[in-house]
Amino acid sequence: MSPLLIVLLVIAVLIVAALGAYALHLTRKVKEQETRQRAEEAEAEQQLRQHQLGLIQDVHFVCKAVITDQCEITEGVLRLEYLIRGLDPDVWNAAELNTLRHFYSLAREMPILDAYKNLSRQEQFRLDKHRWDLEETHKDNILRELQWLVEYRFPAVSLVH
Repeated sequence: MSPLLIVLLVIAVLIVAALGAYALHLTRKVKEQETRQRAEEAEAEQQLRQHQLGLIQDVHFVCKAVITDQCEITEGVLRLEYLIRGLDPDVWNAAELNTLRHFYSLAREMPILDAYKNLSRQEQFRLDKHRWDLEETHKDNILRELQWLVEYRFPAVSLVH
């Protein structure tokens, strides 16, 4: 064998070895990145699960507060709409919650906080009377629907189960 051929073979072997080492390095790097990504996904899933469980607990808490007269119906319904839509929007549209949705549509435009404080005493009284009448009219159906919500387990919320 000629010396030139030997030198070329040695260079070729060195190039192949260097490329192999680089490929091994890249493979390890990809595996590390995949491991990190799986860990981040698991952490994000755990955080979402905790968030969902917290929303379910909040829904049940508000329902029980209204049922036991610790919270007014109007406030409870306004809070529940926000919580349920954040958790599972399809539940808000369930047939079992027809009265809640109807009541929400009547109460959502009522002024609250500063807007309520800015009303005259007469306007506040008129608004309160209207709200109390609405609550009394829908109370039985709303309480029944709230009890349904307390027992509902949100099966479509996949990470919880």
